[in-house]
Amino acid sequence: MTAILSPVALVLLAGTALVATGMRWWRLLGLMRATQRKDPRLDRLPDRVRGFVVYVLAQARLLRWPYAGVLHAMIFWGFVVLLTAIVQAIVEAVYQGFQFQRLPGSGAIAFLQDLFFFIVECGIVLALVNRLLVRPQRFRGSHRRDALLILAWIGGLLVFMEMNYATRIAEGAPEALGQWRPVASAIANVFKPLGADSQALIVLHGIVFWTHLCLIFGFLVYLGYSKHLHIVTAVFNVLFKNEKPKGALPTLDIEAVMNAEDPAAQHFGAGEIDHFSWKDMLDLYTCTECGRCQTHCPAYNTGKVLSPKTLITDMRDHAYENLAGGYAKTTHSAHAVEDASPPMWTTGDHDPGALHDLPGHFQPSWIAPDGVAGAVEKNGGERPLFGGTILDDTLWACTTCGACMDQCPVLIEHVPKILEMRRHLVLDESRMPRQAETALRNIENVANPYGLSHQTRADWARDLGVQFASDKPDAEYLYWVGCAASFDDRAKTIATALVKILQAAGVDFAILGTEEKCTGDPARRIGNEYLFQERAKENVEVLKQHNVRKIIASCPHCFNTFTNEYGDFGGHYEVFHHTQIIDSLLKAGRIRLDEAKQQRETITYHDSCYIGRWNDIFAPPREILERIPGLKVVEMARSKSEGMCCGAGGGRMWMEEEQPRVNHRRVDQAVDTKASKVATACPFCLAMFDEGIATKQLGGQLAVDDVAVYVARSLAEG
Repeated sequence: MTAILSPVALVLLAGTALVATGMRWWRLLGLMRATQRKDPRLDRLPDRVRGFVVYVLAQARLLRWPYAGVLHAMIFWGFVVLLTAIVQAIVEAVYQGFQFQRLPGSGAIAFLQDLFFFIVECGIVLALVNRLLVRPQRFRGSHRRDALLILAWIGGLLVFMEMNYATRIAEGAPEALGQWRPVASAIANVFKPLGADSQALIVLHGIVFWTHLCLIFGFLVYLGYSKHLHIVTAVFNVLFKNEKPKGALPTLDIEAVMNAEDPAAQHFGAGEIDHFSWKDMLDLYTCTECGRCQTHCPAYNTGKVLSPKTLITDMRDHAYENLAGGYAKTTHSAHAVEDASPPMWTTGDHDPGALHDLPGHFQPSWIAPDGVAGAVEKNGGERPLFGGTILDDTLWACTTCGACMDQCPVLIEHVPKILEMRRHLVLDESRMPRQAETALRNIENVANPYGLSHQTRADWARDLGVQFASDKPDAEYLYWVGCAASFDDRAKTIATALVKILQAAGVDFAILGTEEKCTGDPARRIGNEYLFQERAKENVEVLKQHNVRKIIASCPHCFNTFTNEYGDFGGHYEVFHHTQIIDSLLKAGRIRLDEAKQQRETITYHDSCYIGRWNDIFAPPREILERIPGLKVVEMARSKSEGMCCGAGGGRMWMEEEQPRVNHRRVDQAVDTKASKVATACPFCLAMFDEGIATKQLGGQLAVDDVAVYVARSLAEG
């Protein structure tokens, strides 16, 4: 009789679970299908498979954080191994006479199942300690109840799995392979007094066996409604990761938008959740709420209304609200996060001060309930993306440093989403900070964000013997000076030092002079894609006229634009940051440093985000500093790929910032090293350090200059 009822029960259980799961996944896939922006991700398949091995199987990014990484790896790898136990249980439910011990390698499988039961349970205990006792700040704003429920569910599922084996061992069943299961055998001693053939033991085994299966299929259903959806989606999110250059933003087809036949497609950027791409939606489903991005975000760490984590979860919950029928169809509880400044909200009723029966599916992190209600009322009863889910200030707080994306263990792409929304605000709604608007107007009118006369662009080089490309069309390199080093007096020291070095090495180079215009990077990062494309096309045409093939850039933002973005407009060049050129000249012996010109200082190097994280140039600046006589190089606590932004990226160089400022925090980190000097490799970083040092009145103990300036000071004559 059992041989008949067991398969029937399994079919009913599995069928119900699969139907419920399938319906949920179909609706989630429907949200992905409803998105408007195309985003093909099927290129470079070998690299995608390699990414799967590195980031999914090897857990590479998770293991950067030893405690959390190891406990997650214990649970993940254990779950992979214990899939064999799930398959075994299903087969045993279908066929009562299944003889597991007859399978090749069954003893090894049984031992691994037993071993990883213990490993996973240890991982769960460590995770609970982390959640309940350690409580790191990165979990602030995460859904705590869901995390605890999932941990308890997994732990319980495995306990019943192990009890299933233990009861079978107590019954003396040979297929239980008790000799290979030391943990289960130890537990079996608890049940042996019931008697190997007793009805009580048989009933107990049936209870734990079917409870195990119910928990498995129940877990499958719950996944579709949980943040642990990433158990499934993370694999695909990694496989479909961005394989284009990290520093490149997608180029908007402006003509296609303007000429679109469908009025719903006539918009720039993303103003609604379905304006994003299917991959953006997959990102939203995949967020683990681990908070690693939040921990490294310079905006969040200086009290701005931006957390990369809650940006993603708020967008995800906005999509889920639409899936549930809209704002008026659901209610939720929410509470303010304790000791959060500025005020931060989270969805859930586990706080004594929680507000209940609030309309909508969720509470946005940075908008109070009355703020949401006001935005909904203005929008005709439905929650708008801007004002109802995400604040404009959240988007403008981003420095586009990329720390969030570098830290994310499942490769979510936060920055492109922020910039898509900025594009919409700027191009469709003309909403932006006043200072950003001024910078854009300056780029449009005088081809630089400083608003200074274009005719003075080459004045810095007047007495340096620098030749122009128009007079020297066969120069090997074009030195692209950039707006900062052309117009800002402090940044001009970078250009003059670099010219001195290049001339000493006999490098064949020229500059464009007044033919040079802003690359458009600030316009693109602020959100004015149209202005960026105008500048890009003009610059590519000028460079084509001069037959430019090699470019030296002392501005990392210009470097990134030429290297990664101008290719979409026909501009393909061999691009070098000035630290790469100086490093190669030193190694080739084309310039020498004079031991008599020692700079007896302790120095720390600040990584520019746009040559560091976005383009992986970390070694050349450090190797240069190590060669300079007298300098002792020390690292800041956050350096290289984990370096903290200066605060000027993403167009924020031309926007006001409230206290505490990002650059002040970075100056504090430099002070902590006890260094007397700071080296930068970016004119914006230089300006931000200058301001921070001056404001904090640290001029007597700390000074900053570009790497090129330090080299020029020790350059040997002749």
